[in-house]
Amino acid sequence: MWVIYDPWYFNYDARYALNWARDITRGLTPDFTAPFAPTPHPFSIAVSFLGVAFGDHVVMWLVLLGFGATVWLTYLLGARLFNPWVGVVAALVVVTRPAMLRDTLLDYQDIWFEGLIVLAVLLEATKRKRGTPVLVVLAFAGLVRPEAWVLSGLYWLYLWRDATPRQRVWYAALVASAPVLWCLMDLIVTGDPLHSLHGTSQLAVENGRRRSVTQVPRWTAQYYAYAVREPLLLGIPLGMYFAWRFRRREVLVPLAVIVVMTAVFAIGPIFGLPLIGRYLRTPAIFLALFYGLAVFGWMLLPRGSGERRTWLVVGVVAAVASLVYLPWHVKMLNGLNTRSVREGKLYSDLRKASKAPRVQAAFRRCKPLTAGDHRPVPYTRWWIGGNPGQVGTVEKNAWPVGGLLLEPRRTFVPRWFYKINLRMATPPAPHGYTMLYQNRSWRIYTRPSCRTG
Repeated sequence: MWVIYDPWYFNYDARYALNWARDITRGLTPDFTAPFAPTPHPFSIAVSFLGVAFGDHVVMWLVLLGFGATVWLTYLLGARLFNPWVGVVAALVVVTRPAMLRDTLLDYQDIWFEGLIVLAVLLEATKRKRGTPVLVVLAFAGLVRPEAWVLSGLYWLYLWRDATPRQRVWYAALVASAPVLWCLMDLIVTGDPLHSLHGTSQLAVENGRRRSVTQVPRWTAQYYAYAVREPLLLGIPLGMYFAWRFRRREVLVPLAVIVVMTAVFAIGPIFGLPLIGRYLRTPAIFLALFYGLAVFGWMLLPRGSGERRTWLVVGVVAAVASLVYLPWHVKMLNGLNTRSVREGKLYSDLRKASKAPRVQAAFRRCKPLTAGDHRPVPYTRWWIGGNPGQVGTVEKNAWPVGGLLLEPRRTFVPRWFYKINLRMATPPAPHGYTMLYQNRSWRIYTRPSCRTG
């Protein structure tokens, strides 16, 4: 993935995590409450300290390695529950899904969450009611995404009957560790222990995201379809039927995770949380196991039996269907490369603008810098070296225009970069502002008093 796609610029949330980690190293309070700031995640911020110390490329490598680990763990899970061939198919599904590759290339923290959840299921599949190791893994996952809190709590109830009173208390402490640490972080930084919940809900409103209960059925189905793609949409039900007939016990834990995580996704809008496709990537990985069963489940049946022959035919049909769709999938993967190159130019130009000596000098003299839209804010703040309160946006009157104003060049920045119309997102430079710097994609204006020689 590194060779083919050359990832480097990260997503919006990951850049904010890097800024917040740097703020902490400077003894500053991270701006969790800044306009359009994403939800802070403790695990992502902790990993970002490595990016502050050794360069942001370290974080990207950790995400790439995390995705590799997720693929490998998916294989191990399929091999442990069924046979190695089922594991191979499931791993191939994960490593070729465009949606999951996109998440990895953009450094979404969901990759770590997916790997940790698969690891937890693998540990439980290896030895039933393993207890502490599973809860420790889920605790780390709970610092990435709160869905793991629900999985931890349900697993604690599952362990209850066979646990001693002392073990129950210990397990409860592990279950509570992630939400307590998360709330403690929010309390220390913002004074609100539930800031992440409130902030996520508010950001969903600001960005116009889907957050209606009535939208749940449609978008649950559509996001699963985006994640697994064709022809898995047909193969997975066949694998589920095979599991129901021949391997019910083995699929109980993966199926339980799918049901629980889908339910958490579905009830999110009740608490004001948005419906986002990445939230269903993890259960989609477990669905890949069922496709593996559709292709190679016949190998688990007695030799010479009629059922084995029937399921061999099913497996061949499921495998051939994947081959038929292969050109379409290759086209989608090539599209990822096209998008990576296209957006890479945009962010490369933004980095050049932020690091230009005349811009750096003007920024030191005349903070803050404001952008017409919120999208460039964390990137500009990282590259220009700004502290909290020094880089923001004028979008929706969040900030007044600062000493410097960052605008896209409409000729070069495509409309897809913004969720709203560029003419609305980026007002003209105020009277008296003159252009300080421009390149292929961006212009920076400044008040005359902010210019340096």
